[in-house]
Amino acid sequence: MWFDTHCHLQKFFDRGDLERILSRSQERGVKKMVTVGTSTDDWDLYATLSKKYSSDIFYSVGLHPSYVNSSWEIQVSKLISYWQKEVKPKALGEVGLDYFRLPRDANEAQKIKKFQEEALRYQLRQALDLNCPIIIHSRSAFEDCVKIIDESGVDWSKVVFHCFSEGVEELKQIQTRGGWVSFTGILTFKANQSLQHVFEISDKEKVMLETDSPYLAPVPKRGKENEPSYLSFLGSFSAAILNSPEKEFAERMMINSNNFYGC
Repeated sequence: MWFDTHCHLQKFFDRGDLERILSRSQERGVKKMVTVGTSTDDWDLYATLSKKYSSDIFYSVGLHPSYVNSSWEIQVSKLISYWQKEVKPKALGEVGLDYFRLPRDANEAQKIKKFQEEALRYQLRQALDLNCPIIIHSRSAFEDCVKIIDESGVDWSKVVFHCFSEGVEELKQIQTRGGWVSFTGILTFKANQSLQHVFEISDKEKVMLETDSPYLAPVPKRGKENEPSYLSFLGSFSAAILNSPEKEFAERMMINSNNFYGC
């Protein structure tokens, strides 16, 4: 059995395709998933889905850095209310920094970076108060993310860098602090032998797998829309890298995922 620790289900729901997607996931052994919030546009939906599919779908809420703007405080002020619901989020996230998509204008880029950093610090303070897991999005901003997390005082054992695609040194920085990394389908891409090496040497008790669907479909589905059922392809590939029996590796990933999210 597999646990997709990071996916986005809104697109499937909006087009009326969610039941089919969930059925296919069950058929391929993906028994649990965390649907990850990115803005107020999806938080209510994910809370509703988690209540409806209480044993299969869990959720998180957070303001993704790509949706941070001058009104970020209005959105994040609503986060805490989700921990007062009957079905509470399993994590705060995804939150972080994304310098990859900054405006070309230097002044505008600096303004957005400042907003992103302020929003991240604020949300980390909330996570510290809630004592909950934190899902970090970091793109072209690794050192700044680590610095801000260090300064926040949150427990690194509650932090996962999702869609991890950094190198050996970055892996060591996270795992020596007690943090987690989560790998996506990009691990299966032929050109990513360096990332496969990073996965191979990682502390397997601090590793999880995710689809990040509908993005980043693994081989042999690369180029197609991703979905939680495709985690089975990533799982098989990952087990083969380690020369591990697939069932044994799946059990390790399930234990890790349950431990991190408290499922």
